[in-house]
Amino acid sequence: MKNNARWVFGACVAGSLLFVAESLHLWGAAEIQRDFSEVVFLTIACAVWLAVATRLFPWLGISFRDDALERSNSGALVALGGAMVSLALIYVGGSVGEGPSYAENVFSVGLASAGFFVFWTALEIGGRVSVSIAEERDLASGIRLSGFLLSIGLVLGRAVAGDWHSASETIRDFIQDGWPAVVLCLVAVTIERFMRPNRQHPFRTWPKYGLLPVLVYMVLAGAWLLHLGAWEGMHQ
Repeated sequence: MKNNARWVFGACVAGSLLFVAESLHLWGAAEIQRDFSEVVFLTIACAVWLAVATRLFPWLGISFRDDALERSNSGALVALGGAMVSLALIYVGGSVGEGPSYAENVFSVGLASAGFFVFWTALEIGGRVSVSIAEERDLASGIRLSGFLLSIGLVLGRAVAGDWHSASETIRDFIQDGWPAVVLCLVAVTIERFMRPNRQHPFRTWPKYGLLPVLVYMVLAGAWLLHLGAWEGMHQ
């Protein structure tokens, strides 16, 4: 199981980095699209950011080494895989569009990443999802968390995507375009309170209690992205 967990998690990381590289090539600033070395550099920077982010996950109650590897917890593996892909989505959102320097990318990615961890923390406080995953070993809870993180990754990444104008405008756009993440978080907390394992229902079936809520999260996020349409400066 340890080797399987490493392969699955590694596939999530590799897929995320390939997605980042291709997205930068298609939608990055004109300078980045013209110079493949810029794509490579920013993709490596994303790999470093993802490595740093994994150090933050245990603070939210789920550890890749302790839960996914040592305890062979499939729910934790699914949740953390979703977290990695979500952060890659945010990285892409903060890196596409025209801007004067890398500093603006760092600001945008940092802003959306901060929102990501704030909403994950809110779900943890309101729904105690890490207990369901790490202690109850509930696969459905891991799937729900993965879907929630992916949905807010889409929303927050889109909220910081586009051409750079100023820090204040980026913050304004982040609030204006990213506020549905609050709704998603409230929905997720409510769902966790009803669907987390309890004494009456210690074992939840993952298709009904895992995939169905994920479908709700993704439909809500997808509908908002369709409403917003293309970001400023997006190459068609």
